[in-house]
Amino acid sequence: MITLTITDFGRIVESCVGTGNVAALDTAALDTEFADLGIDSLAVYEIVTRLQDELGVRISDDEIERLTTPRALIAFVNEGLAADV
Repeated sequence: MITLTITDFGRIVESCVGTGNVAALDTAALDTEFADLGIDSLAVYEIVTRLQDELGVRISDDEIERLTTPRALIAFVNEGLAADV
């Protein structure tokens, strides 16, 4: 089964917003709001679009609004991947 790891997520974030443009994504940052990590709403939409394209998980605009931390987004994606099995 495919799962989205923090490493995978960090790679996607870096490809969308560039290295050095966001706070380090590690386990300590998982519960930090995207805005506090330097990731604005436009970048979040770009990240979500990339996740949808790469992993085939659908994330609605309403869900994006409530998935405000890396942990929440990663968990949502992994739940979607598990449901597709």
